[in-house]
Amino acid sequence: MTAHRLTASFAAVACLAGFTAAPAGGPPVPRALACDELAAIPWSGFVLDEVAAIPAGDADPAHCRVRGTIDLEIRFELLLPESGHWNGRFLMGGGGGYVGSVQNQAIQYAGPESVLARGFATVGTDTGHRGSGIDASWALNRPDREVNFGFRAVHVTAATAKTIIRLYYGRDIDYSYFLGCSRGGGQGMMSSQRYPDDFDGIVSGAPAYNWTALGALFLQTQQALYPDPAVTRVARPAGVLQKTG
Repeated sequence: MTAHRLTASFAAVACLAGFTAAPAGGPPVPRALACDELAAIPWSGFVLDEVAAIPAGDADPAHCRVRGTIDLEIRFELLLPESGHWNGRFLMGGGGGYVGSVQNQAIQYAGPESVLARGFATVGTDTGHRGSGIDASWALNRPDREVNFGFRAVHVTAATAKTIIRLYYGRDIDYSYFLGCSRGGGQGMMSSQRYPDDFDGIVSGAPAYNWTALGALFLQTQQALYPDPAVTRVARPAGVLQKTG
């Protein structure tokens, strides 16, 4: 699907989405939208690269898959159960290492029953760059990418997902959660301090939080294992057999 460039204000979005009058003077309430209608809205601040209705599978119920890009580089994937299956809750998943691809640890770690089968709308992000999870070359001379990776990408992805969710279901989210492990756990801790209103609850497993210190530790470990850059294999102590099988 061709990306939809965003130039309109939220007021125009509200008009196209078909907002209804608000009760008791509250904010306007949108009507629920079909999956394909999301692609027709002139979003502001992000583009939708793909919107697809996914049929039910072995593990997941039928759902709407939304892939998009925030600003220029922050990619995300949002999965929306059909209206009758949504539990009213939003669960964002973190990413591991340096991320670099759209990851959603909520899908990996939320339990034996899939997140969608349990009724959650869920989103993940690449945190604003592409590459291997152990490659940080993308950050060289790019402080904007460092900020996105450090904290901003999770925040703007959550805000974007909430906007789409509200329009798709035609009502507000009851509760919002974040689940992450390792770097994802660190993302959760960072969100709790910088953006405490983003999530009502955070599961922060094995949090890789002090990223600068962890990076220094990894470098020191490699220097100890490979003191001579010309020798790239660790010598085995005498009498130690290599394990096979």
